[in-house]
Amino acid sequence: MPKTLSDSQQEILIKAAAKVIREEGVASATTRRIAGEAGVPLGSVHYHFENKQQLFEAVSDSFGATGKEWVAKHIHSEMGVAATAGAIARAFSHWAAQTPADQLTEFELGIWALRTKTQFKLPQQSYEEWLKHYRVLLRLGQRSDEPARDIDAIARSLLALVDGFIIQDQFLRETKLPDSSERLTLALVRAIEEGVFDL
Repeated sequence: MPKTLSDSQQEILIKAAAKVIREEGVASATTRRIAGEAGVPLGSVHYHFENKQQLFEAVSDSFGATGKEWVAKHIHSEMGVAATAGAIARAFSHWAAQTPADQLTEFELGIWALRTKTQFKLPQQSYEEWLKHYRVLLRLGQRSDEPARDIDAIARSLLALVDGFIIQDQFLRETKLPDSSERLTLALVRAIEEGVFDL
């Protein structure tokens, strides 16, 4: 019966894979290179992960879990959909601004996955998880006296808003994410308040 990877061992391998991808790119993230970075025998990587895709999925999940937890801390029930959307955008922007290397690694994993014939589902799964998380938070914040809103459209708009500014910061080599996204966040909040997203 195969051993179960302990949380600490798993974290070491995931962090090692993330570090190699971040510093050297996906092409250099071989299992041999990752094992070397983690300081473990090569066989242990294959022993605990079925393949490299599974390890890369764990890397992607680790970034997402941290971000989702950070954003969720800023939301409470009955705050209203517009206020919730604004809080999500601002919280995500601040988290992403504090983790630029992780954001770049996530994008690189996504591009790599789209180019392969076997790993293409990774970015789709990541996006679907974020959209699901945003929908849950928006519904949590929705007041009982509000009109019905197109929660899915709002969630997609939020994801596009922040991801767009993350890419902008990366490409322009800037660190303006929260400030850059604020006006568009205000515009989205106002659009929700004015009924643009009403069903």
